[in-house]
Amino acid sequence: MAEENPMTFEDLMSLQTLDFGEGERGKEQFMSVRPAFCAGGGAGASFGGHVYAQGVWAAAQTVGSGMVVHNVHGFFTLPGMPDRPYVYEVTHLSEGKSYCTRNVNVRQPTTPPESRSRFKEEDAGKELGKICFSCICSFKRDEKETFKGHQGVRVQERWKEVLGSRNGEAWEKAPGVDAPWYHRQASTSPPPLLPIFPGLDIRKVNMTHHNTSDPLAYRTLSLYRPFGHLPISLPNLHACAHLYASDKNSLFIISNALGFGDQVGKMGSLSHSVVFHVPASELMFQGHDEEGGKLNWWVQEAWTPRSGQGRGMHESWIWSPSGRHVATTWQEGLIRRAEREEGEKQRLMWEEGMRKNGRLGGRGKL
Repeated sequence: MAEENPMTFEDLMSLQTLDFGEGERGKEQFMSVRPAFCAGGGAGASFGGHVYAQGVWAAAQTVGSGMVVHNVHGFFTLPGMPDRPYVYEVTHLSEGKSYCTRNVNVRQPTTPPESRSRFKEEDAGKELGKICFSCICSFKRDEKETFKGHQGVRVQERWKEVLGSRNGEAWEKAPGVDAPWYHRQASTSPPPLLPIFPGLDIRKVNMTHHNTSDPLAYRTLSLYRPFGHLPISLPNLHACAHLYASDKNSLFIISNALGFGDQVGKMGSLSHSVVFHVPASELMFQGHDEEGGKLNWWVQEAWTPRSGQGRGMHESWIWSPSGRHVATTWQEGLIRRAEREEGEKQRLMWEEGMRKNGRLGGRGKL
């Protein structure tokens, strides 16, 4: 069976502008058209990077020409449900010549719509639940440099022995869930049986020989690029693709670094912040490799500096194919270790969703 074509990032981020009367001045509403990715095939919480990136994309519809996102602080207050749309309410907080700021509050209908593959405008007219995500994002215009900036040694040099000259496609696709039990299941299941991650082609670099039992030295490298063409005229869409990538499997670095990847009881994002450091032109997915005219690969380098009290930190740097440090991310997540197998909620919810979708047989041992 051939693997189905993945959804392009532009299609995944599609928004419907909502118009339910005049509303309050300085506020606009939008609704997601495509459902968010769910590693459990439709059961369990949806991928948080979707609402994070699309919330900024919704805010970007309300800013003037030349304004490109440079700073996002988001808070996850409820799990997102993949069987219903996100409704984005964008509030104007400030307007300036160089900077402007938006607040985005996101809710979902309390009941799922009839169609779960492409949502319709009337779906947003249903009763909405409580806020499931909220963020403040700042946009700015490019400006002339008044001093020479600085950055560290580029990731391609520091990890030269690991990355070598291998093309991104030489690495395996990033797993739907970066946990040992998921890797075991994926190794015995044909690709079509596992949900395909939409929007971006993300590859996980094998860091086995580097990572030891020291959680502070634990590192992950992810290579990514979008599926489909992103218009050069939409720099904020390019930025949102980086935001989307920044959340992929992020918190699993904590459980894996601490050695309990198979015993996760509960995990979820609490807050996520990203700061872009470069002008809009350096956020764009441009350039081609020498082999097939394909877009070059961007790199996310991640680590975990601290954990405790049922929480953990994920930090990362995002690098361009040319070695520019493009963005810095900080994420705090709730993470708890299960004392018994029955408490491994992440795995059990995934199994339940896969069974409901006919993608997994008897229970078995993962």
